[in-house]
Amino acid sequence: MTILTRARCLAGLHSGQWSLPGRRCETLRVCDSCGERQERTHHVWGPFDYVRADECDQVRRCERCGSTQSQSRHEWGPWLYLNTEMNSPQFHTCARCHQSERTAYTMR
Repeated sequence: MTILTRARCLAGLHSGQWSLPGRRCETLRVCDSCGERQERTHHVWGPFDYVRADECDQVRRCERCGSTQSQSRHEWGPWLYLNTEMNSPQFHTCARCHQSERTAYTMR
């Protein structure tokens, strides 16, 4: 191993091709210079889809290995005042799941 390749390996700049050893998303590389094994995960995610029509939970699936990832995405309506008092809090409601959020009392 030359001084340059040794310096690159010490700096973490290993060489070699990444391989996909199966249907999983873990890729593997063995450095051509020092023989160190490196592993990383790279999923091929599809789009997020809602689980049910009346909920805001979304799921997406990896097209290669089938792993899932989830998130919540609300469709908030406009902010409205709770009542006509001067220090009334504001609220908004999700159009899908009807969950509400409100602010602390505000001064208008």
